[in-house]
Amino acid sequence: MENKKRNKVLDFLQGNMVPILFTVLCLASIKISGQNAGYVITETVSRVGRNAILIVSLILPVLCGMGLNFSIVLGAMAGEIGLILITHWSYDGLKGIILAGIIATVLSIVLGTLTGILFNKVKGQEMITGMILGFFAVGVYDLIFIFMVGSVIPMVNPEIMLNSQNEAGETIYVGLRNTIDFHAETKYAVDNAWKVMFVKLLPWLLAAFAAVTVCILAYKIVKKKSDIKEALFTTKGFLTATILLAVLQILMKTVKSVQKAFFIVQIPMLTAIVIAVVCLLVVFITKTKLGQDIRTVGMNMQVATAAGINVDKTRIVATVLSTVIASWGQIIFLQNIGNVQTFNSHEQVGTYAVAALLVGGASIDKATMGQVFSGTILFHILFFMTPLAGKVLFNDPQLGEYFRVFLCYGIIAVSLILYAWKKVAADKRRIEEENRQQLAELDAK
Repeated sequence: MENKKRNKVLDFLQGNMVPILFTVLCLASIKISGQNAGYVITETVSRVGRNAILIVSLILPVLCGMGLNFSIVLGAMAGEIGLILITHWSYDGLKGIILAGIIATVLSIVLGTLTGILFNKVKGQEMITGMILGFFAVGVYDLIFIFMVGSVIPMVNPEIMLNSQNEAGETIYVGLRNTIDFHAETKYAVDNAWKVMFVKLLPWLLAAFAAVTVCILAYKIVKKKSDIKEALFTTKGFLTATILLAVLQILMKTVKSVQKAFFIVQIPMLTAIVIAVVCLLVVFITKTKLGQDIRTVGMNMQVATAAGINVDKTRIVATVLSTVIASWGQIIFLQNIGNVQTFNSHEQVGTYAVAALLVGGASIDKATMGQVFSGTILFHILFFMTPLAGKVLFNDPQLGEYFRVFLCYGIIAVSLILYAWKKVAADKRRIEEENRQQLAELDAK
């Protein structure tokens, strides 16, 4: 009995090694920096809101067996193009954001389809292919927006384009500026549309999660005739969220320091609703026939083919959905920033999103919504706290910046090494078990 408990503990620690490590690093960085809880919570809420959808876009390719989709940079570019066009047309505000989303969706479908076709040509090498494809796409993007806009592509807009004098002394406009500021109505259009103080929102959130948990439990027990243990397992996500919200509500009522930390926190409700809708869309897709096909392809392509599933088409659809969701995520991200760095905003999108997902405990063949949000929180706390901690420790915030870059690539490397190590260990245990079974059969004969 004790050995079983010990094995369970060891399995838990091995399976959650990365999240545990980064939780410790986050707590240490917060302690060293000396920042108050209010600042940490406010900054975390802002960063989760602007980055969550980009990280959610990685889930479907993982489930489909294509690993971590570094090519979401193409979706990010599509989102940027949509925002650049609405700025050029002065089509501002929420209606401009919606138009940018439509443009980005159309472009992402095309780019995602081409990417999916390429992935089908290099099965088993999707991650490195996606990374190289991202670099290639960046070069094409730069060529278009540095040279072709204003020369080959007819476009004149002094607000967003570079200007120079030709030999005749005429002003010509070729190429986009490095930084394009959005108009006042577009900046934070989604974030500022509807904000609610967290202290007022918390009771409603608690009631909503509790109601959903009770409804699912009742449906499973009464309608599906499931036992209580199975029903609780089905609702573990909502149940965990309900318990955490209840604890937080009690602490806010009884502990002044907790109330003070959350008192100034505001939640951008429209952004939160968009994130929730995208998450529900992904969850809904996984429950449909398409989602089952995606999971089957991810587990074994030969079995999927034998079951009559069009493997190549399913992989293309998963890639297209990932690219489209990434384009929406980039639009949400940039409206929160207030401008677009025309030639830089998209470059590290794939790397940072992958790193955040891995911090949450995901791997190249498994990713969940819980890992998306836990990874987003841990990665971005460490991302903005390390320069502050570096300033306190070494009186030089630049050391924190170096650590941040090292951290991003280090997470990916360590996670992939751990995944390979776990896979080797699992294969070794499987072989040992098969050998034991064969020996037992021989002894029985």
